[in-house]
Amino acid sequence: MNSFVLVAFSFLISLSYAQSSKFKTITIEPSKSFQNYEHFKRLVLNSPDSHIEYLENFDFEWGYQYKIRVRETKLNQTLSDGTQYEYSFDKVISKTKVPDSTVFRLFLDADRYYYEVEPAEEEMNGTIRLLNDCTYLYFDEVEIEVPEELKEQFKVIADGKAQRSGSFLFVNEKRIRLIGFN
Repeated sequence: MNSFVLVAFSFLISLSYAQSSKFKTITIEPSKSFQNYEHFKRLVLNSPDSHIEYLENFDFEWGYQYKIRVRETKLNQTLSDGTQYEYSFDKVISKTKVPDSTVFRLFLDADRYYYEVEPAEEEMNGTIRLLNDCTYLYFDEVEIEVPEELKEQFKVIADGKAQRSGSFLFVNEKRIRLIGFN
């Protein structure tokens, strides 16, 4: 009888720590958001109806709004960054191109880390890399076209002397165009 009580008690304890999960349909906006994370800065998915920031096996393309199905799992304990849920990608329900005239904002910061880095780590710290005379790669994931009239202001940001929010248009799934600063 004692072993039965012990097994039943162990089962009840395991139920209290069990994670619960469910399938959920969420929206992913056509642009990513800049995030100040615990130890560094990054671009994350932007969803108005979930706390999702990253989704393995989901191929995000700039300029498309998505309806996707994910498995949302409630974690047993909240993580140090406040995360309470874990998401896994299931499938794309819809993928809709937004009009090229859609304006969105994105924060620009040339440094990935909050602290001064060693010279050997300087390349890892940079988030803005010049590709040609008017195009930059931001966070190794989206190209930014900079028009001639905004080059000097953008260069101040790219050189790490300022941080600023910009207004953008979509060019294609990998490129955006700076149209002004906020």
